[in-house]
Amino acid sequence: MNNWLLWLKEKFWIILGCVLILSLPFLEQLRTYYVKPTPTPDVLKDFKDGIQNHLVWSIKGECFFVRPHTETTVYLIRVADCDRK
Repeated sequence: MNNWLLWLKEKFWIILGCVLILSLPFLEQLRTYYVKPTPTPDVLKDFKDGIQNHLVWSIKGECFFVRPHTETTVYLIRVADCDRK
């Protein structure tokens, strides 16, 4: 029995490495199953007024297009062509 424990103690890191390498494909499948892809934005919504569908500039002079997603959420899409310098 003592020889068995001594052998296990010497080979512990090798055994652990082999188990981790063999479990990587299974872990990758779990990650792809549980990680949901980010949703794509809907088509542009037509709001009568407000800041939606307009260009805005940050304090640094960077230009962004304000794209509505829902009634309360908008995306700021970076547009480098209209930056102010």
